[in-house]
Amino acid sequence: MALSRLIGFAFVVAVGAGMGLAACGAGDDGAKGDPGDAGPAGPVGPAGPPGAQGLPGAIADGGGALSGACTTPCHTFGGVVDQWRFSNHSHPQNNEIGGGACGNCHALDGLEQRVANKYTVAPDAGVPSDVAKGHINFRAASGAITEIGYGGATAIGRIHCSTCHAFDATNDPHVTGRYIAGQAPLRVPGGVGDTALLEKTEGASPTIPTGQPLAYRAGNTCVFCHKSRKDVALYITASNALSSTRWGPHEGPQSDVYSGKGGYHFAGLTYGSSAHATVSNACVSCHMQPVKANASVPDHTMKPSVEFCKTCHTQYTGTTFDVQGGQSLVKRALQELQAALNDAGMLTRSTTAPYAPLSDEDLAGAQFHLDYVRPGSSPGGGNLVANGPTAGALYNYLIVARSKDLGVHNPTYAKQLLWDSIRQIKGANPLSLPSRPE
Repeated sequence: MALSRLIGFAFVVAVGAGMGLAACGAGDDGAKGDPGDAGPAGPVGPAGPPGAQGLPGAIADGGGALSGACTTPCHTFGGVVDQWRFSNHSHPQNNEIGGGACGNCHALDGLEQRVANKYTVAPDAGVPSDVAKGHINFRAASGAITEIGYGGATAIGRIHCSTCHAFDATNDPHVTGRYIAGQAPLRVPGGVGDTALLEKTEGASPTIPTGQPLAYRAGNTCVFCHKSRKDVALYITASNALSSTRWGPHEGPQSDVYSGKGGYHFAGLTYGSSAHATVSNACVSCHMQPVKANASVPDHTMKPSVEFCKTCHTQYTGTTFDVQGGQSLVKRALQELQAALNDAGMLTRSTTAPYAPLSDEDLAGAQFHLDYVRPGSSPGGGNLVANGPTAGALYNYLIVARSKDLGVHNPTYAKQLLWDSIRQIKGANPLSLPSRPE
């Protein structure tokens, strides 16, 4: 009885309390407090899955990024590096540069030094001019015509990418990770108004070497090295002692012939050029045609194509450079002049004594660029001494022979030089050429 009363009382109390709460209702929310300080950062979550590979950059004329950015156009199969390996530039370049003039062309940084007007000369030797335009001859204090010395530090001869191209941290693909078409400017300026100097001073009685300007745009780079290194207007004098096998122009004097300016010009005669000398970009146009399979980047084998010749010589169907028989004519003229100079005791294939003259096999071989000047005793006794015109004929033979093109660079000029030089040595018109071209 007591337990049931207690339960009933508890029920009444609970129900009454509930009814009281329902009658009173909940109070309004208070104002929101200021946010608390941020808690410490949580641990880094796991990496997400890799995104899809993007599309390669498109090739655009004049500036788009090339696909395969770290390989194209240089390190792909058949790309610029492979092409360069098939060029003469990849061959050893007089490995011991030394302290003379050789490094101006044969050193890795030879062009870089010259364009920056950096060179060496003996103390009080004189003041060179226009070195930044490729000029290397100057008159020393003694009065002798000499050449600037190489101003760099390398002792190894090497012609590589950075020899001709001005790479730095902003455009070197090995640094930037990609190649943009046109991002490798040439070290030698090649704008419309830019010139490079050929060692050939003009004037009736020149005394100071000043050279002649050539405006070949991209071809200006080639002029810096592919020239005789001798200023023939000052090099050939009234009396010339042929005392060394190295007398005459340096190997590779293509600019002297191509320009129609660098040979010995006989008094009273005029000299001209073929249409080849007017080709835009000169050497580069023929020797570095764009390779379509390599993003149309210029061919760095530097081997000219007969197909390019046919863009002008449209009727020519041959596969050699003997267009219109021009090379055959020049070859016969070189053979005639070679034989005449050999008979006069001026040529040899030997660089050391006893300086035997060319053999019958040499004369028949037509490897004209291998010939040297024969020093020492002449057939009549004493040192070989040639007057101006005779030395000039020998000089002309060497620049045409050492261009190694059989006249292709400038057919008209090459034949004029050979015609005049044969007449000088033989005293009669050449048998190899029908007439002197005009």
